Amino acid sequence: MSTAEVRLDFGSDEFLADPWPIYKELRRSDPVHWSEAFRAFLVTRFEDVVELLTDRQVVSGFPMRSSRRLFGPTLLDADGPRHRELRKLFTPLFVGGSVKRLRSEILVPAVDQVLDSIEAEMGSAPDVDIEFMERVAVGVPYAMVTRLFGVPPEDAAWLRPRVLPLAGAIEFPATALDPALAAKAELIAYLKEKLARRREGDRMPFLDLAFPPGEPLDESLLGTATLFLLAGTETSVATIGKIMYAVLAHNVELSALADPAYRDQVVRETLRWEPPSHTILRYASRDLTLHGVDVPRRSTLLLSLGSASRDERTFEDPDVWRPGRPDQRLLAFSSGPHTCLGIQLALAEFDTLFERLSQRFGGVRLSGSLDGVRPGFWRLRERGHIFRRPDHLHVRLLRRPADAVASGSRADA
Repeated sequence: MSTAEVRLDFGSDEFLADPWPIYKELRRSDPVHWSEAFRAFLVTRFEDVVELLTDRQVVSGFPMRSSRRLFGPTLLDADGPRHRELRKLFTPLFVGGSVKRLRSEILVPAVDQVLDSIEAEMGSAPDVDIEFMERVAVGVPYAMVTRLFGVPPEDAAWLRPRVLPLAGAIEFPATALDPALAAKAELIAYLKEKLARRREGDRMPFLDLAFPPGEPLDESLLGTATLFLLAGTETSVATIGKIMYAVLAHNVELSALADPAYRDQVVRETLRWEPPSHTILRYASRDLTLHGVDVPRRSTLLLSLGSASRDERTFEDPDVWRPGRPDQRLLAFSSGPHTCLGIQLALAEFDTLFERLSQRFGGVRLSGSLDGVRPGFWRLRERGHIFRRPDHLHVRLLRRPADAVASGSRADA
């Protein structure tokens, strides 16, 4: 593929099916690529992306960016003192001992709620076929976030159709803004109603932090609350699907994921190999020159986490999925001042899910067929760019042998 043949169309079938050769050619010949379609510079090499993410002169805030128009001013597009103030407000919920408590109080019950329903469906049969994306990859994050917000878990079925338009409005290319604004208004009304009904002793970890009981409601934070509903669900939906895809594609036995060290390696390598978000949006607050390309002040920068995560200058055999590789630097959660605030909770969520899967089932196999089959491998059909995820993933979960179940029960006890 020559430079002249590169056609950067995030919505094209070619890109959605296999963006990696396109990224590779851009890294080689055009690492700061001007996209006329997006009126933006796409930056594709690892070191450049990291440098720009940590450069205080490359900013997140811009009044006309789609996330600002949708959510209003939030943590996502704040810079400087306001950004530090918002991070300080929410940090206590997402670090250290708090994450450990949330794992036992929220993550394990959320995962078990989903897996209980699958085991009940299996009954006495030796296995059960499920659509993994809908049942598990969607089920677990929404079961988790309802508990984190202290709202009824059964409300997840109402929440998702209102969260999805928010994701679409900040995609590349974006869907219509008006449906997303209507969905956000419904979500804000929902949160306000739940806060109005809050009683002493109610457990609402996120909402209690953002809107302390007994204090006037700070409506400026309602946009941030809806943003967290999106960030805490759809990114995890994509990541969970990618991890299961990697496990199946590389013939990893479910029992191997009982080893905490290996499980962590699998999660981290998948986040490098198939990150759920391929691009982060930034703006140049000063004139820049990158690889001889002049980037004028106020230019839009698309920093490619997807391309950078497979940069051959940084990672040996970057297209190969290799848990335990020496260099496990991650960009999936961004870098610099805007590193994802929920990184520890997200990693705990993925770890908890695949730990419980390894404890409760005897194995997992691909069920049915997939698009994009080629000798020795298969590739999922995916959609999305900011929330890049498999369309479908049909799997068969196997019953755990009786002696293993008894041993697992003793271990759990």
